[in-house]
Amino acid sequence: MMKVATYLFICVMLVSVISLAEDKPPKVGDVAPDFTLQDAEEKQHNLKKLRGKLVLLIMGNRKIRKEDDKWAEAFQKDYKDNEQVTAYIIADMRSVPGFIPKGFIRSRIKRKPPPVTFLMDWKGQVHQRYRTEKKKPNLYLISSQGKIVFHRKANFKPEIYMELKKQIDTLLAEKP
Repeated sequence: MMKVATYLFICVMLVSVISLAEDKPPKVGDVAPDFTLQDAEEKQHNLKKLRGKLVLLIMGNRKIRKEDDKWAEAFQKDYKDNEQVTAYIIADMRSVPGFIPKGFIRSRIKRKPPPVTFLMDWKGQVHQRYRTEKKKPNLYLISSQGKIVFHRKANFKPEIYMELKKQIDTLLAEKP
């Protein structure tokens, strides 16, 4: 009986440790979780196909869209014409009421497009993989090799943007 209790205790502890490990977002140095999402034009965008470029992911939901746009505007101001770096806003669409048609959402995005390509995560799967926070934009800079090189959860602040810009400029300078 004591062996069974010990065995059960160890199993419960092991499951707890594993579930805690899964609750953490990917960290700097990890390979970025891959995804395929659609934009407002229903064009597919796949992270793996962007290898060779630096990719900034600005992840948020409809309640923090203005903050997402601030990050995207600052990025576009500095890197709009640079082919080696790109950015996406990835919107967690789980909070959109189910009775609102996807086509209606797409048409609104087309009418007032954001500063960078806007991808829709309808089921929230990408946000779950990246363990995003709901109250602040989640920023991930992905290297040309597909590794996370910068991660912050923050509303737009010039000093944090300068950290991000410095990281991007350093990586661009290293490219042949």
